[in-house]
Amino acid sequence: MLTPLSVGIEGIPQPADLVAVGDLVVSIIVAVSYLSITLFVGAMLASNAGERIRTVGEAVRRHPLESAGFGLGTVIAGVGGYLLVGVTAAGLAELGAPPQVGILVLVPLVVGVIGVIVATALGQLVVGIILLRRVSDEGRPNLWAALIVGTLVFGVAAIVPAGNLVGVAVTVVAIGGVTRRVWRTNIDRLPDLRETLLE
Repeated sequence: MLTPLSVGIEGIPQPADLVAVGDLVVSIIVAVSYLSITLFVGAMLASNAGERIRTVGEAVRRHPLESAGFGLGTVIAGVGGYLLVGVTAAGLAELGAPPQVGILVLVPLVVGVIGVIVATALGQLVVGIILLRRVSDEGRPNLWAALIVGTLVFGVAAIVPAGNLVGVAVTVVAIGGVTRRVWRTNIDRLPDLRETLLE
């Protein structure tokens, strides 16, 4: 015996089709919203830290594996630090600390979310810089063009299945580019610091 749900009327979409279309629409809305935020943040980075962004982009282009290693190390350290703060807050709550100690967990979470947004915007810029360097002879790619190209690449990647993994990988490499630059800068200053301390 056929039930009303098992008989499909031609031309009327079935509930499963509507759910699939709804999921796609929600994915597109989320991707566009997130990319709008990162586009705004990327515009702020391009206008206020142009030379540093170019330096990071060039470092990632020349040393992608090293940047990826620094990025993974930074992400692992960040997640480990957040877990440590959470365990500390839970331990303090068990010892009778006031409930406001929970804010210890909230602050790094907010900082982490802001950091991911900035890192994604930086990743978009880095992708744009690298792609523009490949198709152009210009030594210094325009950061605004790089931002638009990178945002389009991230947008297409967000819609494609498993494309978010590309965005995550690029973001981690961009984080590594920044961390690597900070590390190299501070390592280069160590001999001067040592001499200053020994005087």
